[in-house]
Amino acid sequence: MSGQLAGKITVVTGAARGLGRAVSRLYAMEGATVYALDMLGDELATLTSEPGDIRTMRLDLTDAKDVETVFAAIQAEAGHIDVLVNNAGIIFYHPVEEVTVEDWDWLLGVNLRGPFLCTRAVAAGMKARRAGAIINVSSNAGIVGGFEESVYCASKFGLEGLSRSLSKEFTPFNVSVNTITPGHPMHTPMSETTYSAEVRKIWKDPMELAPAFVHLALQDASGINDQRIRAWDMVLELQGKTA
Repeated sequence: MSGQLAGKITVVTGAARGLGRAVSRLYAMEGATVYALDMLGDELATLTSEPGDIRTMRLDLTDAKDVETVFAAIQAEAGHIDVLVNNAGIIFYHPVEEVTVEDWDWLLGVNLRGPFLCTRAVAAGMKARRAGAIINVSSNAGIVGGFEESVYCASKFGLEGLSRSLSKEFTPFNVSVNTITPGHPMHTPMSETTYSAEVRKIWKDPMELAPAFVHLALQDASGINDQRIRAWDMVLELQGKTA
């Protein structure tokens, strides 16, 4: 590792598993102090045995007070936050008539309200310092509708809209805001329930996609900003290859 993120204070939600875990690990390996947040306390705790400075904290994204308390604690301890990765997400597939109001509120609470609450928590500090990077994990479901994915698609379409608007708000303060999708099937607990046998043959380890998150963490408003990035394409570009 080259220490690209040395001195950076980073926060990653949904860090216990999958892509969030991979990003947390690589950030730490690149020298960042990583605050890894998740509801899955036991799995999250195992991150502390990984190389680098990873500090785990339990967070319920659906609880506005909990978000406020956790982020206040991080900023009190670290002084500021340089990078926020809004990665946490959930999915289910149901015909719309079978979706309960509770289902709708739960998924939107994690996938869309959560990124709003976390971004709100870091906004004042990033604007005051005129520095920072916000990375929102989206999906192809943020631009294309999916069968029996009405709620998930609504959350990701909403995240795309939120991000485009936030970029306009944060750019004058030199803070970058981007959305990122995997750009390639990847092996995560979520994909184990959604991918076909054929797709599983080509899925990649999330660590292979994580370098794109390192690159976006280095951006400010004068660099990559207000973009929708495909992580695998960016990784290939960084390696001097083509998709």
